[in-house]
Amino acid sequence: MNDFLTPGGEPAGSPGALERLSARLELIWEPVKVGPVELELPELADPLAYIEARLAQGKDGGDQLPYWTKLWPAAFILAHFIARMSGYAHKPVLELGAGLGLPGLAAAALGRPAVCTDLDPEALEFCRAAAEKNRLGDLVTVLPLDWTAPPSDLGRFSTVLGAEVLYHPPLYPALVELLDGLLAPGGAAYLSHEERPFGIEFFNLARQRFQVRRSQSALRGGEEGPVTVYLYALTHKTNQKA
Repeated sequence: MNDFLTPGGEPAGSPGALERLSARLELIWEPVKVGPVELELPELADPLAYIEARLAQGKDGGDQLPYWTKLWPAAFILAHFIARMSGYAHKPVLELGAGLGLPGLAAAALGRPAVCTDLDPEALEFCRAAAEKNRLGDLVTVLPLDWTAPPSDLGRFSTVLGAEVLYHPPLYPALVELLDGLLAPGGAAYLSHEERPFGIEFFNLARQRFQVRRSQSALRGGEEGPVTVYLYALTHKTNQKA
């Protein structure tokens, strides 16, 4: 079976995901407030059972567990940043490694068409289901995207988003190449992540092609205390790329 088809034969992330997902999984819809908008994101009622079922089907290795089923602080910070962004009304955004898709959904809720991408078919289903639950189906497109082999017709975007996409260093060269091709002239990529030393390698590569600016935010954490999230803005050095 095609990896990007659902058990019923529909393309993963295609319209109808909310009904398909609700029919086979027990979901809890958690409210999330992002700036002026309120969204609902799906949460698994029994995440352990879901993970065990995936492992039993041989879909995941030790470094490929479905971490996207959790809303990470970096996605929350990035979504709030997009909600505050001005001057880009109605310009499409592209989200990489979207998972639940909060940053892209937040952009769509404020009127910007969003293309949310991921390589995990289940993540595509969850993201599309969230778009439908929040009545954003007309503004959100959900697509599979392999960073090492992007389709030639994906286009270019003034805004590219990525939350917690720097967890796999072997993909750093492909990500730099991908961003180089996806950013429209004058556009910017915004990447957010929690404090991790191995991310430095990515930005060393990125600085060969991009200007890189960084800010940071602290979120109140749980038992482990506050969480530091870094937000990077990447723009082409010349901003003249055709």
